[in-house]
Amino acid sequence: KKKGKKKKKGGGAGGAGPSQEPEEGTEAPSEADAAEAAKKAEEERLLLLLETLTEERMRFGITPESQAAASAEVAEAARLDAAADEAEEEAEAEAEAAASV
Repeated sequence: KKKGKKKKKGGGAGGAGPSQEPEEGTEAPSEADAAEAAKKAEEERLLLLLETLTEERMRFGITPESQAAASAEVAEAARLDAAADEAEEEAEAEAEAAASV
């Protein structure tokens, strides 16, 4: 009787194994195909974006030099803004200290 039960369990597991494997096999290629399609779509999107940006850079006359100069101007403006904020905070702190005395 024990041998019979073992065979049923073994047979059941063996039967379940092959029936699951084809399902996983059919899912894996479709997932791989979907991943490949998504990758290709992303590559297409990036190439189109690169083409558009390159055209706009030419149309507006943007060069690496002009872009570096603009970046330096933005950095200087940010530095000046931060310095102004810091001076304003110091002035407020001094005013509060004077008011509390």
